[in-house]
Amino acid sequence: MTTWNLSGMQRHLLICNGSTCMGAGGEEITQSIRQEIKRQQLDPLIHTSRTRCNGRCKDKCVVIDYPKGNWYSVPNTEIAKQIVNEAVKPEHYIYKVEEAQLQQINTERFRGVSKNTDKRKSNQVKKKAILFVGHGSKFEQGNEEVRQFIQQLKRRIKDSLLVETCFLEFARPNIEEGIEICVEKGADEVYVIPIILLHAGHSKLHIPAEIEHAKEHFPDVTFTYGQTIGIHEAIIDILLHRLSEVGFDLTAKHEEIAILCIARGGSDPGANSDFYKITRLLWEKLDVKIVESAFMGVTKPSVPEGIERCLKLGAKKVIVLPYFLFSGILMNRMQKMTADFSDKHSDVSFELAKYFGYHSKLQDVLLERMQQALDGTSTGLQDLENFRKYAQEHGYEHHHHH
Repeated sequence: MTTWNLSGMQRHLLICNGSTCMGAGGEEITQSIRQEIKRQQLDPLIHTSRTRCNGRCKDKCVVIDYPKGNWYSVPNTEIAKQIVNEAVKPEHYIYKVEEAQLQQINTERFRGVSKNTDKRKSNQVKKKAILFVGHGSKFEQGNEEVRQFIQQLKRRIKDSLLVETCFLEFARPNIEEGIEICVEKGADEVYVIPIILLHAGHSKLHIPAEIEHAKEHFPDVTFTYGQTIGIHEAIIDILLHRLSEVGFDLTAKHEEIAILCIARGGSDPGANSDFYKITRLLWEKLDVKIVESAFMGVTKPSVPEGIERCLKLGAKKVIVLPYFLFSGILMNRMQKMTADFSDKHSDVSFELAKYFGYHSKLQDVLLERMQQALDGTSTGLQDLENFRKYAQEHGYEHHHHH
């Protein structure tokens, strides 16, 4: 690794490489500054560093020039070159530290979230943003299902609340970008609501890590974490509806039909046990002999093992009921597996129900989770505290992309 000799350094340029700045040409700005320094043979005098978000997303792209302490808004590579040559026009200054201010700046932490911060504080008007977090899929159809669902949900949310959507992985905006969008639009309070079925690693670690990371860069913004979908009466109603869609009589007695509920599966024992509880609650609502649970991966029983158990218990028909939120790889695999089971067991009928999906009743659950966050009664508050304790004991490195 190269070790810089900084003995002759006169300036240090900090170039924001946060998601908003990068989306607005941050990489080009970074390279332009470095190329201009090289062209002018100023490498011994000017050092550059990439930074994460500096909390001035509206002014993208942001460059800070030390020791002067000047903050610049750099919309293009021409302005980037002007920074190196100290020829920046006044309209591109975000903040300029005057000599008379240095004493104060050294004793007070400079916090800049947006140009409207002082105005918001003086008016004491808080703008609340609801940021829904979907998992994200490699299949764009699955991501579009999330966006359409939130668009429908917005009709039931009062206009005074800003509503945005982001994703854990595979789709944009990611959580960091979603938070920046909320702040750019003037939010003082951001309520992060996960659209996640079971409470496991994503909701226990990944989303809280993003929130804690955002707190560092937006110290004047209040963040509140909501809870996952979890176990809810409406969840059972949605599963019952999916069964009725394939012609299953919810009121009749079924001696030879098995329902095999399929979850994604994970390493979190709490999430896996919650899935078993959901299938048990489903069984309680029906007059059916067999309701079994199985997982697509990571944990047991596997889907083939679940099928074998249904057959050993005497099932002549198996209804496969996927507990997935969106279409994608898992659903494609489930369709193939169901067809394979039909070919292998010609004396048994197999039927694949529609995946759980963004059912209209799921709106009720998300609205309830949102209101709990707004009321301060969400279990997400404890989840953040649990994450902080976990990070202290085990360490946790924030990842921009999962």
